[in-house]
Amino acid sequence: MNELWRRNRLRVALGMAVLLVGFHAAGDAAARDWKVAIVNINKALNTSQAGERSKKILLAAKNQKESDLKAEQAQFQKLVEETRSNSMMLSDTAKADKEKELRDKENALRLEVQDAQRQLQEQERKLTDTIFSELRTVIAAIGQEQKYDLILEQGASQVILYTPLKFDDLTDEVIQRYDKMKAGEPEGKKP
Repeated sequence: MNELWRRNRLRVALGMAVLLVGFHAAGDAAARDWKVAIVNINKALNTSQAGERSKKILLAAKNQKESDLKAEQAQFQKLVEETRSNSMMLSDTAKADKEKELRDKENALRLEVQDAQRQLQEQERKLTDTIFSELRTVIAAIGQEQKYDLILEQGASQVILYTPLKFDDLTDEVIQRYDKMKAGEPEGKKP
């Protein structure tokens, strides 16, 4: 969902790989004692209850915008048809004026479509940023409670071609904890 996160994921992954290699080189035994986990952020963003609600909100907004734009497109097509059918009765000046009016309306409609797309992208970004921020809080809490040394986004772990470290997948636990938090249930350890 979040384009900024996707763009920075490779940078973060490479940084984490360098960090792991550095710590591994510093002391093989110390590196093997590290407790490392991964979280699939995209899965958490998309399958958490808040993520599902966000998708429904965005879909409803998209459907409303499409409906509004289809109505305007239909009005524009009607105007085009009327202009074509009446063009024989219009003077050259009136035809030129009508053609300019049609071009202006077409450009306005195109700008409206672009604006609607921008608004939907901005709404998606805001919803995603909010969820992502809340997920980071949950991930940090789990990391502290379970004494993880490092928690990586799943994509970051895929950049690391080899490590003797074992990665625990916390994705489902993060989603469950986040859903409980959003539902107002007290935060605690797994049942």
